[in-house]
Amino acid sequence: MVETSDNRKFEPEKRSSLYEEKSLYEEISFGSGLNEKRKNDLEVIDIIGSLMQDEDFSLEDESSFTINKVLSFLNKEINEDQNFTEAWLIKGTVLYKTGKYSGAIEAFDGALEIIPKEVSKENRSLWEENYGINYKYALKFKALALFKLERYKEGLDALNEILELYPDDSEILDYRNMVQTLEDESLTKELNTLPYNYPEKAGIYKYEKRQAYELNRYAKALEEFDKSLEINPHGAEIWKYRGSLLYILGRYEEALEAFDKSLEIDSKDENVWSFKGSTLYMLNKPEKALKAFDKALQKNPNKLEAWFNKGSILFELGKYKQSLSAVENALRINANDPNTLVLKDAILHNLDQGEK
Repeated sequence: MVETSDNRKFEPEKRSSLYEEKSLYEEISFGSGLNEKRKNDLEVIDIIGSLMQDEDFSLEDESSFTINKVLSFLNKEINEDQNFTEAWLIKGTVLYKTGKYSGAIEAFDGALEIIPKEVSKENRSLWEENYGINYKYALKFKALALFKLERYKEGLDALNEILELYPDDSEILDYRNMVQTLEDESLTKELNTLPYNYPEKAGIYKYEKRQAYELNRYAKALEEFDKSLEINPHGAEIWKYRGSLLYILGRYEEALEAFDKSLEIDSKDENVWSFKGSTLYMLNKPEKALKAFDKALQKNPNKLEAWFNKGSILFELGKYKQSLSAVENALRINANDPNTLVLKDAILHNLDQGEK
């Protein structure tokens, strides 16, 4: 999903030194002996003008020095007039586009504090004419900044504020559907549930395959996570959930890639290490799976599923004493876990048969 809007321009304010400076820039050429300060101001105004005309205007090629000049100029405008909505909006845009999301949220809040909130039926059209575009823009990019910070509930609240006034806005509805998927507690709880890897010769009951309607639900959720990653490709949690969905759908190679991506961003999440171990097991890479489970257990030695899965792999490799040690650790956490008790019986049986 691309962050775009049909409303490309900020609404002009009655008082706008930004527009006045732009007009001055158009009238005066650099050949007229402008001093260095004026040249710097005109460079800043040129960038601001581009941002005002196109919300997709990129700042990637601008140096930090230039960005700081733009922000200094905007701060000066805001200090002179705290009610200069447009300056707040452009400041928020610059901060958002340069990855300073907390600062962007503060700037958009600064704009929203100025915009009147009460909208009656009688003055609705007048309010939209004077404030509608700026209001929607501030809330939309505030929501996107919150999304970048993985503050999904707050982002959802901002999107719902827009929809109270513009209930049929397709772009905002798409964003809301995406965030609602991330905020779906029943889904995320399920995706955080670590799988058990059942060794076939241990005689442990395996769960039935998921029903078609469940798989369809996961496939739809996967589409929303993919949209989420277009906006926030550095969301470790999103990559984790994407990997979990792919694991459930049996797409293990893709799941492994997603878990690796999550770990590149946050290597401390023991759940991701444990999921990676299960995925490697399904890809018939037991030795690598064991290393992943060891990583998970380094982060959290009380993760029962990781001990069980480690014990399962060691059991399949015929390393029964090591398997028993892992299983005992699992039972230390939950002495009544039925899967672990069955696996322990299978290990003890093989040890009684003289196996090592």
